[in-house]
Amino acid sequence: MALVALLASATTARADEPSDQRIVGVGLAMALPTWFLGTVVHEGGHVVAAELVGGDTIQFRPWPGRAPVTGAFQLGLTRVRGVRGDGPRLFFFMAPKITDLVMLGGYVALFESSAYPDGAYGQLVLTVLATAFWVDFAKDTVVFSPHNDLVKSMNILGLRTEWQRLPVRLGFAAASVGLGYLVWRGHDRLFAVNDPPGSPRTSPLVLPVLTRVF
Repeated sequence: MALVALLASATTARADEPSDQRIVGVGLAMALPTWFLGTVVHEGGHVVAAELVGGDTIQFRPWPGRAPVTGAFQLGLTRVRGVRGDGPRLFFFMAPKITDLVMLGGYVALFESSAYPDGAYGQLVLTVLATAFWVDFAKDTVVFSPHNDLVKSMNILGLRTEWQRLPVRLGFAAASVGLGYLVWRGHDRLFAVNDPPGSPRTSPLVLPVLTRVF
């Protein structure tokens, strides 16, 4: 994110800023590469976690397909061996969430700094990436598949029923709302870059890219 911001940090004249419609269009065009990048980062988080706890990666697939063991259709897959014990397994399954939090924390720090781009396109890139990481973090709140990372993590903790899992899901929901507000500020700022000076701030709740569920 810092590298993207550095490359896009040149200030663009207000008259040259794109319209809201163009911002949305470019954001939608970024959906596919953002999807692929998000999948690589998500599955890569599993790979790094496995290596850190002494496991070995036997399959890394950052694209959709069916899992060879369960037959379930998944948008990405990482298979490992040698990850034993509740602690290492919990770390393995939750590693992408840690990555999401680190990336979103970096985005917020950049947003609050003077290094945040002034131009719409630089802001758009960062906002789309932040939105993708937020979706990856928040989506598990309402996913109940037995193949889901959060569900597997809660099973490790002994939370076998949805009543037992409810406090965890509520915690994820609350965190998702808070993180969503931080990302929404980027959207608000993005759509305001071409407003005339002194005009009221308009804050359309529009995500410039429809990110997929990682």
